[in-house]
Amino acid sequence: MRLFLLCLLLLWLTFSARAQDNGVGDQSSNQGDEPGAAKESTLRFEDFPAKIFQKKAARNIQIRPNDSWARAVKPDIREALKRGADFAGHFSVVLVNCGNACIAARMIDLRTGQLFWIPGGYQLDLEYYLRSRLMRVAWAQPSENPVCVRQDFEWTGRKFVKRYEDRENVADTSYCPPLPNIGKQPR
Repeated sequence: MRLFLLCLLLLWLTFSARAQDNGVGDQSSNQGDEPGAAKESTLRFEDFPAKIFQKKAARNIQIRPNDSWARAVKPDIREALKRGADFAGHFSVVLVNCGNACIAARMIDLRTGQLFWIPGGYQLDLEYYLRSRLMRVAWAQPSENPVCVRQDFEWTGRKFVKRYEDRENVADTSYCPPLPNIGKQPR
């Protein structure tokens, strides 16, 4: 019995060390108590490769009956279908202006026509690439104590999984720095 428990302990130590080396479960967070205390993500787009979809895009957009937003912006979604993939090999990102400094974002699967929400909030800014499943999101959280939020999400094929988060308190949400690239090829 002792030998069994010792083996179990060694296995647990080995797997936990591998998980830390691979960054599994690492969702670093900086609460940013002081302005300027933001940390940059160390995740790299090339570490999340995506297979490129080479066939014709789906003809039909799958819009749920109660999805009034998608029905309202159907022309924008059709344009995204025509434009082709720009994220994770087979998705086209749809950015729609929803008011003063507001951007709503979804992505459409070119293989199936299915729509997915992109995480984020007010003053949304995105960085993403065709050949990567990593999406960097920056947005402002307006309140009495405004916060700039930066997050990295991995697209797993069905949902976004948060891999990094940094929150920085600011005097005004206009101080939130934008992301440098949207949909451009990484260097």
